Amino acid sequence: MRKLATTFFAGLMALAAGNAFAAPTLRPTVNVTGPIVTIGDFYSEAGDLAATPIFRSPDLGTTGNVSALIIAQQAQAAGFIQAGTDGLTTVSVHRLSIPVDEALISDILRNAFAERANTQPDQIDISYTSLLPMNLQADANAVSPLTIGHINWSPRTARFKAILNVVQEGQSKPLSVTGSASQVISIATLARNMDRGAIITANDIRQERKPAYPYARRELLAANELIGMEVRRNIRAGSTLSPKDVSTPVLIKRGAKVTVIYKVPGMNISTQGKARSEGGKNDLIEIINPISQKVILAEVIAKNMAVVTTTNTQVAAVLENR
Repeated sequence: MRKLATTFFAGLMALAAGNAFAAPTLRPTVNVTGPIVTIGDFYSEAGDLAATPIFRSPDLGTTGNVSALIIAQQAQAAGFIQAGTDGLTTVSVHRLSIPVDEALISDILRNAFAERANTQPDQIDISYTSLLPMNLQADANAVSPLTIGHINWSPRTARFKAILNVVQEGQSKPLSVTGSASQVISIATLARNMDRGAIITANDIRQERKPAYPYARRELLAANELIGMEVRRNIRAGSTLSPKDVSTPVLIKRGAKVTVIYKVPGMNISTQGKARSEGGKNDLIEIINPISQKVILAEVIAKNMAVVTTTNTQVAAVLENR
C-alpha cells in the first residue's frame, strides 16, 4: 500500500512539473506576416487555441504596442484561461513586409528586359520618368510579392511603360512606372585627343558603358586590339574606333636605310640595305643590297630593322657583297 501511494505521489509530482514546464508565456515582441494576430502569436504553448485570432495586426511594415492586460483579457475571453501578463505592461507587434523600392522594381524590370534582349541583366541600364512610390510595402508571405503585368518597350528609343502587380493584404494592386531601359555594352574609347600617326598605348584607352543599339551594326575594336596601333586620322577623345580608323604602325618606310640581321644557328650577321617597300611589325618587305643590288625578303622587327633566317651559303654570299 505504501509503495502504491509513493508511486501515485511521484506521478502527481511529474504531472505538476510537466504542467509547469508547459505553462504559456506571453512574448514581449511579436512578428506577424498576416492581417491578424492570434493567441499563438502572443503566447507560447497555446495548444489548440493557437490559431484563434484576437487582434488585427498593424499596417504592413509598421509596429504597434498593445497592452499586455488587454491581450490577456482577450485571450481569456476566447477560451485561453491560462493567459496572463507575465509581468509585462505592453507587447510590441511588428507586421513583416517586403519593401517595394527602386531596387526591387529595377531588379524585376531588368530581368524582364534582359530576357527580351537576349542578354544579361547587368547589361541593362534603367532610369525612370515617373515618380516611384514611397514606403510601398508588399505582403511578406506572398510567393511573388511583385510581378509584371504588362510591358511596352521600344529598344530603339529605350522608352518603356510597365504595369506591375503588388500583393497587399492578399490582393494584387497595379503599379504603373515609365522610364528608359537601354541594353548597354562596354566599349573601348579614346581617353584623349590623338593626332594622325600617333601610336595608341594602354593609357590612351578607357572602357565606357554605352547603349548597345547605335553600335549594333558597327565593327568596333577592343582595347587589346587597339594597343600598339597607329591612328590614321585626327580623332577626338571619347571616340570609338573601328578597323578603318587604325593601322599597323609603319616601322620601315620605302627608301629608308635598313639594318638587316641574318640569323643562323650560333651567330647573327648584320648588313645594311634599302627598303623597296614599307611595312609594320611582322610584315615581309623587299630590301635591296646597295652593293650587289640583290633583293631579299625580310621580316620587320623594329624601327628600320628587319630579320632574315637564312642558310650558310646565303650568308657567305652576303659577306662577299659587303
